[in-house]
Amino acid sequence: MHVSRGFAMFSPRILRLMIAAGLLATGGVRAESPVVAGDYSIYYSTVNAEALDPEIAALHGILRSRLSGLLNVTVVKRQADGRGQNVPARVEATARSGSGPVSYIPMREIRVGEGISYIGQFPIEDLQIVDFAIQVTPPGGAEPSAIELREQFFID
Repeated sequence: MHVSRGFAMFSPRILRLMIAAGLLATGGVRAESPVVAGDYSIYYSTVNAEALDPEIAALHGILRSRLSGLLNVTVVKRQADGRGQNVPARVEATARSGSGPVSYIPMREIRVGEGISYIGQFPIEDLQIVDFAIQVTPPGGAEPSAIELREQFFID
């Protein structure tokens, strides 16, 4: 289980760089290990949306609220030279808290320079544990990858 505690310890400059890279780390400055599917690595993370820098949130149309979480997914293709390149993909996500109903999380593409990420917002409560189901389909007809993630959110 991965626990999100927010980005309070990061400067706005560092947050901009993290968003630009498409790899939002959470809590203790650690990102989830990527899911590797063929030539693609899929990175994913969550954060309390209130922790985002107001400028960055406004620039990308993200509602900053202590009662809102943000899911971030990035797909990176390994190039022949070993470097990675962010690529567009189809990203679908749902969330479920406890025995409650499954909620669809609308994901949208964010581009910063050559970086491509997908973000979606969802409601959260203090100490809430949320189970995510994420399906990522890389470009070019690659097989979809299913990712399951459990996060606990802390609002205070």
